[in-house]
Amino acid sequence: MAFLLPLFVATEPGAESACPEWAAVAGVCPIDVGAELSPGGVDLSAGGSSGGGAGESDGGSEGGGALPLPPAPPAPLSPEETDPNDNRPPTRCTDAPDVCDPQLVLTWSDIASFRATPPVLTLMEPEGWAVKGLPMNLVAAASVEEIAGSLLGFPAEVRFTPTAFAWDYGDSQTGRTATGGASWAELGLPDFSATSTSHVYGARGEYSVTVGVELTAEYRFAGGAWRPIAGSVGVAGSAAPVVVKSATTVLVSGSCVENPRGPGC
Repeated sequence: MAFLLPLFVATEPGAESACPEWAAVAGVCPIDVGAELSPGGVDLSAGGSSGGGAGESDGGSEGGGALPLPPAPPAPLSPEETDPNDNRPPTRCTDAPDVCDPQLVLTWSDIASFRATPPVLTLMEPEGWAVKGLPMNLVAAASVEEIAGSLLGFPAEVRFTPTAFAWDYGDSQTGRTATGGASWAELGLPDFSATSTSHVYGARGEYSVTVGVELTAEYRFAGGAWRPIAGSVGVAGSAAPVVVKSATTVLVSGSCVENPRGPGC
């Protein structure tokens, strides 16, 4: 099998080359591998300058003889290998993926193994029940969470940050709030006051309230800089039952202690 190799011709200093450039490119010049090519000459086996001693060769004889075969082509890349530099030999990535590839982009499917903690419904005012036509107050909690694990085969961390709360009140009504809310006492409000997280039921019955949290995510390798993942995801908590009752206002002449036989006593 024949191989085309770079052609080099040794000439005496000041002498005109017997091989013009076009002929060298076409591969029609004779190859002179005499001793005058070394030291400091050309290493045909590597295709570049060499500082080797006189007569050094790979498989050829001193002062001429058979030329060495060109190097074998590189093996195909495995999925763990990358070529971050154009026109350079591919190398195996042994560092964090975002170091090997600064343009790395991860999605939510890449961090599917990292599970954020669902939100918790911490308070329902009144406790477990509500009055038809009056606001009931709901309070939920979710916090920033950092989870360690493996990402693309490397140690990594994922950080989840709550950005909003979503509510399903169980009566075909839903809501969305920026925070999880606070109790009437913390807000300095009387009972049955409207709040940013309150809800009014229009009919008696038994319902289930569910709160969800909207999360954004970031990731990092080996304690490096946090990098965001585009978009957000929702995580729902457990449903909590609520019983809605009605209340009737009755005018009386006194309290039931004063008038035990009065209306409603």
